[in-house]
Amino acid sequence: MSQDPPDPKPNLQRAQEIEQKYRQLFDAATDMIFLRDPATGRLMDVNQSACDLLGYGRDELLWSNYFDLLPTEAERSDAKRIFQEALTLGSGTRIALFKRKDGSSFEAEIRNTPVTVGGKLWLLGIGRDLTAQHQLERRALAFYQAFRNSNDSMFYTDRNGIIQDVNDAFVRRFGFSREEAIGRSPRIVRSTQTTDEIYKRLWTEILAPDKGYWRGRIVNRSKSGEEVPVLLSITAVRDPLDRIVGFVSSAFDLSEIEALHRRLAKSESLAAVGTMAAVLAHEIRNPLGSIVTAAASITRADLPDEDRATLTSVLRQESRRLSDTLTQFLQYAKPREPRMAESDLNALVTDVAAMLRSDKSTLGKVRFSVRTAKNLPPFLFDSDQLRQALLNLALNSLQALDGKGRLTISVERRDLQAALSVSDDGPGIPPEVQARIFEPFHTTKEKGTGLGLAVADRAVAAHGGQILIDSEVGRGATFTILLPLRRDIL
Repeated sequence: MSQDPPDPKPNLQRAQEIEQKYRQLFDAATDMIFLRDPATGRLMDVNQSACDLLGYGRDELLWSNYFDLLPTEAERSDAKRIFQEALTLGSGTRIALFKRKDGSSFEAEIRNTPVTVGGKLWLLGIGRDLTAQHQLERRALAFYQAFRNSNDSMFYTDRNGIIQDVNDAFVRRFGFSREEAIGRSPRIVRSTQTTDEIYKRLWTEILAPDKGYWRGRIVNRSKSGEEVPVLLSITAVRDPLDRIVGFVSSAFDLSEIEALHRRLAKSESLAAVGTMAAVLAHEIRNPLGSIVTAAASITRADLPDEDRATLTSVLRQESRRLSDTLTQFLQYAKPREPRMAESDLNALVTDVAAMLRSDKSTLGKVRFSVRTAKNLPPFLFDSDQLRQALLNLALNSLQALDGKGRLTISVERRDLQAALSVSDDGPGIPPEVQARIFEPFHTTKEKGTGLGLAVADRAVAAHGGQILIDSEVGRGATFTILLPLRRDIL
């Protein structure tokens, strides 16, 4: 009994499915794939990536010569050599220069492997376009050259803070060779002026995900022991997964700038000494002359009691004026560092207000009011310095009011700042005067050293604050002292 031959259709269908699957994989590959006759270089098959990169259609490449895609005879000769190497050793790899249809060229890494299909030997080539890699390499080289040749001292550390590389400026400024620095901690340039507290704050900011860097002035130390002030910037380097892989540090040398500032400050100080001496002589001469005259006259036996009382008042007033003048000069000429202590600004304002109300001759008929802030907590400041600053601002306003008008001292909280305002409804301050109002020895008054506001401005600045002016001619003036409530925001 004979059997019917097997139906070839299922096998044919399965073969077609397999061919379709591998064709899809072949064309989905992002690398170029060539199937070539090793003897002639004829292209038997190419994938879609090869067509896209070379700018040809598949029908243009099939049965064409692979070597014609290479632009020079040297490239073609080297490709043939690699063909023989692959056939002999089982594989061969080279960097080849390909020519596109439009005449442009690109480099690709070609891995050649002999394969046998249907009993015939072919050479399979898989090529990876190196354009993007070359761009990354050029960019990396540019960044590295910028790092090495920067005028700022730079080094790079791994995630554990171990130096991996330093630039030439670092070697020149700090005296450590690259071999001495690499593999060590940045503490090799730490000076005694850089406290643990600074380092703690520094690393807190660098490691914070929402910041990732720190910038500030510190003092480093060279290999020879020289202390070097720098503007330092340290930035965390993160990978695509946002993991820290290292840190890059850049330090701008402030030595020359700070030396220049010191020389300039010395010159300005010498000029200020001359101005101060002239002003001081003028301010002392007048009350001193009155004191000498009054002292000479008060000893007369025939002096009427009424005249003696007048001379006694002159002695008292001019002595006080002389004492106030010398006190202001000393406060400006030799300021001290603030003695910070947690204090109540509302209480300080209340004390100053009581002091002003007790001086009827200074207050005159001025209507005086005070507003405090209940939501203002105690914070760190120097009570003596701020009391003097507030008193100077208040006296400046009272002098502008000339015994009549309204003076208001108010306190309020503005986010992370305390605002202390002194307002008057006096004649106001012209813009040209506002521009110079905090300059020492600048005054528009017949009697005055021009130091009251300068002393106040310096004291407030020492607290990390500032004094703002809001004034128009004919509409009064407001001086506002802004002070940080937390020292760590300075």
